Amino acid sequence: MSVEDVNKIDIFTVTSEEVYPPQAFMVITDHLDWVTNVNEHLFKLQEKINSYIAAIESGEIYNHFPNALGRDIVIKIFFQHSVSVEGIDFLGKVRDVLSSLNVQLQYEESE
Repeated sequence: MSVEDVNKIDIFTVTSEEVYPPQAFMVITDHLDWVTNVNEHLFKLQEKINSYIAAIESGEIYNHFPNALGRDIVIKIFFQHSVSVEGIDFLGKVRDVLSSLNVQLQYEESE
């Protein structure tokens, strides 16, 4: 699964009981480069994030992953390639939207 599989959660995991605050991670794996077509990449990423938001807002996440109940939700993106300036700007806007839903955004770059 990856950023291109819009209707699937790539990875779901929770922190151990000893970790505070308890968190549930909805992970997106993004292997796409930022050189070929930035706009298409941003669109795919936006669609994937929107599907995660829909799962959170509808409560579907708790039906599929009941151990998410009572945990802070974090959407974490693992990028295979360094994120472009446009991507960084987009992630800042996403972070603002998610914070209004009490959802955190984290990301890491491999390069």
